[in-house]
Amino acid sequence: MVSEFNDDPGSYKEGTWRYIKDFQERVHQKRVPSPFVILNQLDEEMPLNLLGIYRFLTMAVDWPSFQQNACYARIHFHPLLFVNALQMAVEEREDTKDLRMPAMYEVLPQLYFEKEVILTAQEVTWNQLTPIRLVTPKRRWMDILLAYRNPKQPWMEEEPIPTEPLIIDNARKLAYLSLDLELNSHWNSLINRLIVSIEEGKEKTNEPIIVDGDRLVAFRGSFDEVNYKNQFALGSHFHNTKLYLYNLHQFVTALTMEDLATGQKSTDLIYPPLMTTGGVPYKGTSLNIEAVRGILDLTIKDLKDQIEMAVKHNDHAMDNLSIAGGIIGNNYLHICRQLSLAVNGHGINQPSMLGSATSNLRDPIYRSLLFRIYDLLKSYENENIFSDVGGRDPPKIVDIQVSRLVTFEENMTTNLINLIDQQLLLSHRNNLQFLRRNLVARQLRLNHDPFSIGLDIVAPQDLIVEARMYLTLPNQLRPRLHLDSFKCSLKRGLNHFERQFPTAIPKPTLCELYEADNPSTDVTTSNRFPPHLQLPRGTGDGLKLQLLVELTEWNGLGSEFGGASVTVLAKTLKDVIIFHNQA
Repeated sequence: MVSEFNDDPGSYKEGTWRYIKDFQERVHQKRVPSPFVILNQLDEEMPLNLLGIYRFLTMAVDWPSFQQNACYARIHFHPLLFVNALQMAVEEREDTKDLRMPAMYEVLPQLYFEKEVILTAQEVTWNQLTPIRLVTPKRRWMDILLAYRNPKQPWMEEEPIPTEPLIIDNARKLAYLSLDLELNSHWNSLINRLIVSIEEGKEKTNEPIIVDGDRLVAFRGSFDEVNYKNQFALGSHFHNTKLYLYNLHQFVTALTMEDLATGQKSTDLIYPPLMTTGGVPYKGTSLNIEAVRGILDLTIKDLKDQIEMAVKHNDHAMDNLSIAGGIIGNNYLHICRQLSLAVNGHGINQPSMLGSATSNLRDPIYRSLLFRIYDLLKSYENENIFSDVGGRDPPKIVDIQVSRLVTFEENMTTNLINLIDQQLLLSHRNNLQFLRRNLVARQLRLNHDPFSIGLDIVAPQDLIVEARMYLTLPNQLRPRLHLDSFKCSLKRGLNHFERQFPTAIPKPTLCELYEADNPSTDVTTSNRFPPHLQLPRGTGDGLKLQLLVELTEWNGLGSEFGGASVTVLAKTLKDVIIFHNQA
C-alpha cells in the first residue's frame, strides 16, 4: 500500500495534479530528505520540500487517499518534514477536523530536550518497561479457541513490574520562557505556516493573471501592476507574516517582563545543546559575544536598508509598519541563513543550533535576533488615533476590577514513548502494546491561578466597540503584552463585562490520545501563546505592572493580532501586581 508513490490523478483534488506531479519529480530525483539523514532546517531546498509534502497530504481527494499518502510520507521522508507538514494538513483538511495531533515535543523529543535527557532515555532497556515472561507454556489449539470466550485468561506467568512511570528529571530552578516546550512547539507551527505561504506566494506571483475583459481596469503604471500581483499572490502570506510578528512582539515583551522578575538577562541564558533527530550533538559557535553582536548589527542594518528603500516610495506613513513587516517576513529564512553562515561557517555534517532556529527559541543568538527585529519594527510604529466623535461624548471606562494575580510553577511530565518506538522499529520488535510503564521526562512550567477582570463602561448611546487589554511596564505604553480582545455591545448607560482566565490544563499526552475512546471536541487556536503563559512571571513581593484597557472601533473583523494603528475611543490604566508562589 505504501511502497509506491500514489501517482493516480484521481486520488487528488481537481486542478491540483500539476503540483503533485512536480513533487513526484522531486521525490524520484531523491531531492526530498530520507528519514535517516541530518536535516538542517535552513537548507535551501527545505521550503520546497515542506510545501511538497504539505500538498501531498492536503490535496488528497478523500480519507483513504490521505491515509495512503500519510503512510508513504511517514516511511520515505524525513520525520521532521513529515510531522511539520502533517500538523498543518490536519488543521486544513475537513475530514481531519476531529483529529488531534500530539504535541511536537512528544512526537520528536530530540528537537526539544537536552542531549542528557535523550541519551538517558535511550539507555532505558525494554525490560524496564514491560514484564518478562517467566514461563511460556505450550498452547494447544483448544486453548486458542477458548481464548475468544475468556480473552483475559492469563496464558503466561509474568514477573511483577512497578506501574509508576520511569521518570527522567529535567527540572530546573526556574521555568524560563524560552525553554517552555509548548511555546517552542507553537513557534515551530508559526514558522512552518510562514514558510509554506512564502513559497505559495512566489508561485502565484510568477503565474499569468487572467482578467475578465468586461471588468478590465487599467493600471496607472508598472508600480500599480506589481502591487496588484503582490496582493493577489501573497494574501495568505500577509496573514501569516502578521501572525508571526504579533507573536514576536508577545515573546519579546514577555521576556522583558521575565527579566524584570528574575533579575537576569534572558538573552544570555545558554543551556546544554540539544540533539538532532539523527542523534548528532549540535555544535556551538567559536565566535565570542562581541563578534556575534557585530554580525547581528550588520544583519539588522541590511534589513533596515531594504525597508527604508521601500518606505521611501510610499506616500502613506501609516502603511510603513505593514511594509516593514512584509519585508521581514519575506526575508525570514534568508536572514537566518546569512546569520548561520557568518556564525557557524559552511559545516553541513555538523549541525548547529541556529540551523534549528526555525523550530526552537533556546538559541541565545536567535533570541537576540528577535529582540533586534522588534526594535526595528518599533521604529515604524504609529501611535493609535483618537477618534473625533463630532461633539458627541465617547464611551468611558469608569472602573476596572482585577482579582488577585498569582503565577506558580508546576511539574509537567512529557511522554517519551516515541524514543522507545524508534528503538523497537530499529530492532524489528514493534510491540508497544506490551508496555506496562511509561517513560517520561519531568520539567517545570509556568502557570497561573484563575483570575478575572471586570470592566464598567458608560456609553452615551448604543454602540459596538472592541475592548483590548494589555499588560505594560509602569509608565510605559511600549512594550505591551496582549492579554485579551473581545467585542462589546454597549447599551446606553452603564455596562459591565467580566472576563475569566482559568488555570491552563495540560494537553493530552501521546498515551492518552492512543487510549481515548472518542475524538476530542476541544478546539484550540494556534495563533496565540499557549494558555498557561497568559501572565508573565510574578515575584514573591509582587511584580508591579499596569493594565492598559483600550476601546477601539469595531470593524466587524476584530484585530486579534494588533500591530496596526486603530481608532481609539477611550483608554485607561490601572496598577496591578503579579505575585509568584514558589513551591
